[in-house]
Amino acid sequence: MRSWTAKVLAGHSWKGTVMTSIRSSIALGVMMVALGGSSATAADLDGGSVKDGYIPAPSMIAEPMSSGLYVRVDGAHASYDNPIMVEDHIYDLVDTNIGNAWSVGFGIGRYFGNGFRGDVTYEYRTEADVSGTLLNHAATLDGEREFGLRSHLVLANLYYDFNAGGRFSPYLGVGLGWARNMTTMGAVSNDCGCTGIVHSGASDSVAAALMAGVTVNLTAGRGGQVSYGGSTKDAPIVTTSNRGLLLDFGYRFLYLGDVATGPVQALGFASDGSDIISDDPVVENIHAHEFRLGLRYNLN
Repeated sequence: MRSWTAKVLAGHSWKGTVMTSIRSSIALGVMMVALGGSSATAADLDGGSVKDGYIPAPSMIAEPMSSGLYVRVDGAHASYDNPIMVEDHIYDLVDTNIGNAWSVGFGIGRYFGNGFRGDVTYEYRTEADVSGTLLNHAATLDGEREFGLRSHLVLANLYYDFNAGGRFSPYLGVGLGWARNMTTMGAVSNDCGCTGIVHSGASDSVAAALMAGVTVNLTAGRGGQVSYGGSTKDAPIVTTSNRGLLLDFGYRFLYLGDVATGPVQALGFASDGSDIISDDPVVENIHAHEFRLGLRYNLN
């Protein structure tokens, strides 16, 4: 009886040990599954992988405007200061005036880096009315002289952009170049009823400019290219291209030099030229104040 009881107790002890071992294995498995699920969830939240179809949020990096070409078109409205006008090298005209005019032009430029850029521009300046009065009665034909002035202008310009590559970028600039100033045939009139004509003429002159304004980047942040750093598991980097459209709005002070008209001739048109009464009047120190609007397109 004692031997049978011992066997029964030994059997129960073995089964208890097995059951305890099974329970421990199940508990350990549950813990490992739980820990594995938490790690997967954390990985998904932290970035995941491209194999799971998850694409990390891109990083935006703007390319600096350190190089590249651009083209530009511009328009302007010009208001001229009253010029100095001299006739026959001795008579100073009074009540001198140059009317307002417009200009249109185009150019090509390059970015040099560190906020600097430069361009070469051409523009055509529309005709402005010029007038001045000779009051010296010792002159053969005094009275008012009227004629037109138009110009071709080529400038090499250098600018500094204070916020190059930004949405808004103030700038300063200087320019130096050449002007071809041309006068149209005009008229002479005075109180006595005597009349004459002012022949057309043309002069080449040094030109210079000072500029200030603001550039608005109309396409900032568009046209980006995607690249991956290291591998496709890394967050993509979107590099925004400098190619795009920019609006320039500003002021320019422009010096155009001098221009000489043709001679002043009394009406009668003698074949021997005896009715030429004075040499060409000269318009000196032509300068204008301009409000300009331009579009610039970055080629790369």
